[in-house]
Amino acid sequence: MSQLYQAFCAMRLSGDSFHWVSRRFIQYTQSNNSPHVSHETPQFDQNGVSSGLNETSLPSLNLTDLELLHNYTTSTAFTLHTDPALKTLWRINVAQLGFENDFVMRGILALSALHLARFRPERRDFYMSQAITQHQAGLRMTTGLISSITKENCSAIYLFSALTLFFTLASPRKPGDFLLVGENGIADWLYLVRGTNFIIESSEEFLFSGPLGPMFMAGRRRTELKERILAETPIQDDPLNELIILITETSPDRQKLPIYLSAINTLRKSFVFQNKQAPPGHETGDIFFWVFRIPDDYLELLRQHSQESLAILAYFCVVLKRLDAHWWMEGWSTHLISKIWNLLDEEHRLWIRWPIEEIGWIPS
Repeated sequence: MSQLYQAFCAMRLSGDSFHWVSRRFIQYTQSNNSPHVSHETPQFDQNGVSSGLNETSLPSLNLTDLELLHNYTTSTAFTLHTDPALKTLWRINVAQLGFENDFVMRGILALSALHLARFRPERRDFYMSQAITQHQAGLRMTTGLISSITKENCSAIYLFSALTLFFTLASPRKPGDFLLVGENGIADWLYLVRGTNFIIESSEEFLFSGPLGPMFMAGRRRTELKERILAETPIQDDPLNELIILITETSPDRQKLPIYLSAINTLRKSFVFQNKQAPPGHETGDIFFWVFRIPDDYLELLRQHSQESLAILAYFCVVLKRLDAHWWMEGWSTHLISKIWNLLDEEHRLWIRWPIEEIGWIPS
């Protein structure tokens, strides 16, 4: 899809390049067997003028896809990060990867459709249908590539997993939605997103030198800052310290204790930027670091609604609240804390008073 992207860029340079753009667009759509275009190739003279071109042979435009792409580059991309340079990366580099990889473009269009569905309620059903169709198509394409990651496709696969995270968060919530787990185990989207750890470990060199390199460099600097702040934070200032004491002293199953403590220690890194030493802004990676790293054993206990695992998730809701200003994150913290409250007994409800107060949620 890079040819199409180059063609549109060229159109911005000069009005005289219209005929050249037309030829490139037709070549692109025919080479990709688009169902939206005619396969009769018009002939052009040396000045780019078509001979025998009539309305019936003109390629038709998929205006819905163009609308979704326009919305992404002019609006959605700016909502995915707070850093100005990385906003540009999401708008330019990510779109470029979309033109080169169909599954990435489908992820882009799916997220854009959710964005429009949120703010254009009169056409909500239409945009939701587009979002689901595009994302499912992209997911099918990506699933087949997971087992054969190369330096050529690692950036695109990683990017689709990131788009999937945003897509999941932005999708309408069901009453029983628990985000991380479902009735049958770990949520399907989480398998894909957690798989990015393998992509990073196996393709780190190519990711850092590729089109998403600035994103990974910023993430590395942020991680180093978190480690430094964590080392300098007095234990008495750690909001998770009380939870550790409660679980250690009261947990009836001592074999599960290491699982709970491991989950809490990992959550500490998401809590680092809660204190006053932190730079302004909370990024998705800061918050969801915990989701990427928690062990499957903890997720299974969460699926079983063990009291301790629910209390830990309640503390995670506090950091989720920091992203509430983003349209794709709005309401998740209160949604989850209300579900947790309803599943806890009276004793363990006392454990989560601090998260409830931090979020500002009122039990009904």
